Amino acid sequence: MSQRNKWTRLLQCTALIALAMTLALGATTGARAADEQDPNDPALKKAGKKMTQEQLIRIRIAELESGAIAESMKTPEAVVLSGPPLTDREKVVHVLNRLSFGWRPGEIDDVIKAGGWDKWVKQQMEPDKIDDSKLEALVDKRYAFRKKSMLDLSGEYPKNKEQAELRKEFKEMVLMRAVMSKRQFNEVMSEFWRNHFCVDIPDNDETSRAFTAPDYEEKVIRPYVFGNFKQMLYASATHPAMLEYLDNFKSKANNWNENYAREVMELHTLGADRFYNENDVVELSKVLTGWTFDKAYKFTFNESWQQPGSKNWLGMTIKPGYAGGEQALYTLATHRGTADFICFKLCRYLVNDNPQQSLVTKVASVFRSTDGDLPRVYAAIINSPEFMQRYNYRAKFKTPFEYTVSALRTTDATVTDGRATLDVLAKMGEPLYSSKDPTGYYDQAEAWRDAGVLTSRWDYSWKLLRNSIPGVTVSSDFVKSFAGLKDKALEERLVDTLIGSDVGNRTLELLRKTNDLPDKISVLMGSPSYQQQ
Repeated sequence: MSQRNKWTRLLQCTALIALAMTLALGATTGARAADEQDPNDPALKKAGKKMTQEQLIRIRIAELESGAIAESMKTPEAVVLSGPPLTDREKVVHVLNRLSFGWRPGEIDDVIKAGGWDKWVKQQMEPDKIDDSKLEALVDKRYAFRKKSMLDLSGEYPKNKEQAELRKEFKEMVLMRAVMSKRQFNEVMSEFWRNHFCVDIPDNDETSRAFTAPDYEEKVIRPYVFGNFKQMLYASATHPAMLEYLDNFKSKANNWNENYAREVMELHTLGADRFYNENDVVELSKVLTGWTFDKAYKFTFNESWQQPGSKNWLGMTIKPGYAGGEQALYTLATHRGTADFICFKLCRYLVNDNPQQSLVTKVASVFRSTDGDLPRVYAAIINSPEFMQRYNYRAKFKTPFEYTVSALRTTDATVTDGRATLDVLAKMGEPLYSSKDPTGYYDQAEAWRDAGVLTSRWDYSWKLLRNSIPGVTVSSDFVKSFAGLKDKALEERLVDTLIGSDVGNRTLELLRKTNDLPDKISVLMGSPSYQQQ
């Protein structure tokens, strides 16, 4: 047996082991969830009856036999497409994949009829002009904590037991916005920046972040997504959620804490081991002593905590006092290294896991010349020739959050309670606002590819199509749109609706091994083709 075949067989065996564990752990839960379903539900009538464990195993084995698992493990370079320029339809698919969390049924054709991808992008670049009043009214009604101060919330949720519900409501709000908002590019970039300026809300520890993180989302992330990088950096540096998360709130003279000083250079601005050394970390820590928050969770500079004397940082002298901290943040925000690092991350997020250096250089130039004006930076990426190259088409792999939200949007699902979906995200490895690393969650394919990835995502889509995820109901119109179609006509409609373009032969082979409609939809949504964006 060749080394390549041995590796493929190893992947298959690993997937089968993961499958067996999943089935053993999920059999009881799956049966209970199916028993709780409404027997009159139209999706269930289409399915005929709930899937048995034997049927489930057969379809999972079909995944393996078709090579779908092995296909999903290929490197991003191996799955990107090359060839002629993108067609007008492919351009719309590409834009909706990258600048939104996926299209709703019929949206691809709607965008084409309304003037094409560039007109859609132009509208999305002005989110305040897009009517999202329906979602805003829902958010205001359902999530009352948004109108309360951090101090008020700290009084209402003093202990971990009370904080648990607040954490759930807040994370559900993030999910609901991503699924429902018409301002999709704004939501996509909110996800980027909440990972870039990451704070973690621990589930089992009593920290103030349970009631400061919602304010952080509202006051730091969302207002500056279409604003200026300097302003977002400063807002993050002075917010109690970040001050506590990276321990700067307790940094005092002769007892300074290096966590924030290190991460603001390594993760937020310059990039790891670029333009600074360990002495610069120490000196910036001294500069930021006394940057803390008061009992009302408002930023304050405690001058008595400031490390006395001037500091030598990045080859310049920083005078003591609050102004020294502002000077340091301004220096970082406008540093050429920051432009390069931020624009590399943005190009990686929006274009390709391995973006062309020529594109990064051009975008960084715009970042510097516009003083960090983010809308103009985004525009430089989207309007570049590189963005629409076929090399970058469907070249990225959806994160669990991107996959889950796109599945809900694809099926035009109604979400009345997001808690079960949040639990699914946690099982997939991406619980919202719970990254244990200050890097936030990675958006590269290598962070999310493993032998069990298709199993977990296929399982979610299978339950979704049977309305067995509490609080989520797939649109009956979505299911009815495939009624009366058979064989090749059904296959083409499914691929066109769910993937938006061609799929590989292995995915088609797997699709043809299934019979009823919910199975076919679920299999396609769990396939490698659906994971690509």
